[in-house]
Amino acid sequence: MYLHKNSQIMKKLLLILPLVLNLYLAEAQSEKEFQIRAGLGWAVYGTESEFTFKTGIGNFTTSETDGAATVHLPLELRYGFNEHINAGLDFKFGSYLYDPDSSDGKSNRFVVAGIAGEYAFIAREKIRWYGGIGINGCSLVLEETDELTDSKTILTYSGGGFRLNTGLMVFLIGGFGLNFNLGYDAHNFTLRNYEVNGTEIDLDNIEATLRVAGVDGTIGAFFRF
Repeated sequence: MYLHKNSQIMKKLLLILPLVLNLYLAEAQSEKEFQIRAGLGWAVYGTESEFTFKTGIGNFTTSETDGAATVHLPLELRYGFNEHINAGLDFKFGSYLYDPDSSDGKSNRFVVAGIAGEYAFIAREKIRWYGGIGINGCSLVLEETDELTDSKTILTYSGGGFRLNTGLMVFLIGGFGLNFNLGYDAHNFTLRNYEVNGTEIDLDNIEATLRVAGVDGTIGAFFRF
C-alpha cells in the first residue's frame, strides 16, 4: 500500500513537472526592454511664494498665491523588468511662461532630474496603459533686469518634488510609437543664492520659499530596444 501511494504521487509529479518547467522557461526567456521617451511637455500650476526679511526689530514676510504655466522638454529612460513593471530616470528642461504685459527683462529656466517607476495595467502587443510615481530634485533660476537702472537680479532656487501620472503608449512600427501622459506634479523650492549685479547677497537674514503644484502632460514618442 505504501509503495502504491508513492507510485501515484510520482506519477502526479511527473505530470506536473513539464508544466512547471514550461512556465519557468517562458518567464526566464521573456524579453527585457529599454525605452527612450522624449517629446513636448506643458504644465499648469498653482503657486505659493513667501519672502522673509529678518531684522533686529522682527521679521517682515510677504507672501503671494498665483498661477503659472510651463513648457518643457521631457526625457525619460526606462528599463522594463517585464511587460508590466519598469523603472528609470526622468529629466525635464524648460521654463515658466510670463504674462506678455510683464515679461520685459525677465527670464527663467529649470532642470528636473529624478527616478520613477511604472506599472502597466494593460500590456498588449500594440498598446499599453500605465500608471507611475516618481521623486525628483529641481533647480530653478530666475533672472530680472530693471530697464531703468539696468540692475540685474538672479535668484536660484532648488528643492524636491514628486509626480503621479498615467499614460498611454501606442506601438506603431517595430519598437517605435507614441506616448501620451497626464499627471499631478509638485515641487517645493528654497532660495539658495541671491545675486545682484554679480554680487552675492548674504542669506543669513533672508528666507524665501516657492511651492508649485498642478497638472502636467506630455505628447511625445518612444523607441523600445
